[in-house]
Amino acid sequence: MTVDKKEIAGRVVAFSTVYVLVAVAAASYLEQLWILPPLVLVIVVWGIYVYRMNVRVLGMPVQSMELEGAEGKALTDIHEEGKVKVRGEIWNSRSAQEIKKGEKIRILAREGITLEVEPVED
Repeated sequence: MTVDKKEIAGRVVAFSTVYVLVAVAAASYLEQLWILPPLVLVIVVWGIYVYRMNVRVLGMPVQSMELEGAEGKALTDIHEEGKVKVRGEIWNSRSAQEIKKGEKIRILAREGITLEVEPVED
């Protein structure tokens, strides 16, 4: 996943613009206009901070849960499809072999939200 810095900058500018407009509207009701420049400065600093955090987070590689090889338990009978519980989460599953409810399973692969599983031999 690539980071589109222009898109992030656009979003930050848009949000910052809204904040500045709200600050100006609020300050127009105040008689103390001296509060406006520090308020705008705080909003600009906040916008820069948000921009840098977005770039940092979006620039990180996507962390995929490594499920291959993990073991779990069949929640339903699995003839071709069924449900399994792995690491506290319930997943759709698929198996070429028949698996009975309650049996231990091992994950072979993951396709979206469906796991390819096999029974674990004790």
